[in-house]
Amino acid sequence: MTALVWHRTDLRLRDNAAVDEAMRAASGQALGVYVLPARPYEEVLPEVPRWSPRRLGFLLECLDDLAQAWRALGSALVVVSGEAHEALPEVAAAFGAREVHTAPCLAVDERRENDAVFERLRRTGVGLRVHEETTLFAAEELPLPIDALPDVFSTFRRAVLGRVPIRPPRAAPSELRVATDLSALAEERTRRTLDAHELSSAREALAARDARSALPFEGGRRAGLARLEQWMWRDDRLARYKETRDGLIGIDDSSKLSPYLATGALSPREVYAELVRYEAERLENESTRWFVFELVWRDYFHFWVRKWRARAFARHGVLGRTACGVADAVAFARWRAGETGEPFVDAGMRELCATGYLSNRARQNVASWLARTAGVDWRWGAAWFESQLFDHDVGPNWGNWQYVAGVGNDPRNRVFDVRAQADRYDADGAYRRLWADA
Repeated sequence: MTALVWHRTDLRLRDNAAVDEAMRAASGQALGVYVLPARPYEEVLPEVPRWSPRRLGFLLECLDDLAQAWRALGSALVVVSGEAHEALPEVAAAFGAREVHTAPCLAVDERRENDAVFERLRRTGVGLRVHEETTLFAAEELPLPIDALPDVFSTFRRAVLGRVPIRPPRAAPSELRVATDLSALAEERTRRTLDAHELSSAREALAARDARSALPFEGGRRAGLARLEQWMWRDDRLARYKETRDGLIGIDDSSKLSPYLATGALSPREVYAELVRYEAERLENESTRWFVFELVWRDYFHFWVRKWRARAFARHGVLGRTACGVADAVAFARWRAGETGEPFVDAGMRELCATGYLSNRARQNVASWLARTAGVDWRWGAAWFESQLFDHDVGPNWGNWQYVAGVGNDPRNRVFDVRAQADRYDADGAYRRLWADA
């Protein structure tokens, strides 16, 4: 019997419950499978595709790396395109699989997708097993149920940090035993999928990297591990993280690990384990503790999107506040193109379009300007970020947009003064010159 590992936001073999359980269920005869969207450039809003070519190109690099990892163990990754509830039963039948294992972030769309896949697989006698999320803290070990998640992050942080154990990363499998004909079939199916014209265009879009980018890194686990090693250990940048994290231009001001965490090329527990080793072997200071806070923030929004389900995407937000923002297509188009006339905002939006990345400080400012200053529906901005960002992560993206728009979990309901922010964080104007004057 063969088992399938349905990868989604867990593009790695180490510290992956779905991989471990699939191997156990099938005595090591497991294959990976990834389902690419059937229409990746389909517009969710006028001129807002579900995936930009550049973001899709980054994903393809991650899949290339994952396929090599499966191949090195004696198995393969099958990449197909289509709707998951249609594609997975067909793949299971072609490869003789009796079980499919997966480990997604359980947001509302993922839940619906799971239900559809479960029902289609059930009709053919194949089981779907959903395993733990890719979070730092295990959901079942939280001191409170997901539905009772606090509305304020600091309350959550105090409840878990130092109180809930963080499991060590699971070991990577050392060997898989899959019949040669199945591996060959998987490779052939994957080649056929990846030769599609629109995917070639995505690779070309990614290859045209902008030299000004603060994120000139490749996709995939090996690139993520190399970045972690360089930033934390070789360059020792973690020691100054709290002081530099709001930098707008520097490659090393922040870790730039978010694309690898969002795609699951690295797990948060792997990153945390390295941080603990760093504190033991080098130093523990405010910067190392602040970095832990950022990992806990990520967990909070992963649990937040599970708690609130459809309300995580609702105009009035999770707390039902009066929604700000209207469907102003003209203002949205100006913002999206970086033509608002506000140099700090325009610099950020042009960087995003050119590179697929934006620093946290810039994200907060461009989001606040769209939702609070221009008064555009915040969900339009969240959808644009989702289409463009290499590190799009559903909970953190939509949760932070609600937070900034004043309909989410920010107890202070703040509005950013983008000019004051520019004076503080871009005092010499270097960032605005780099992008807004281009």
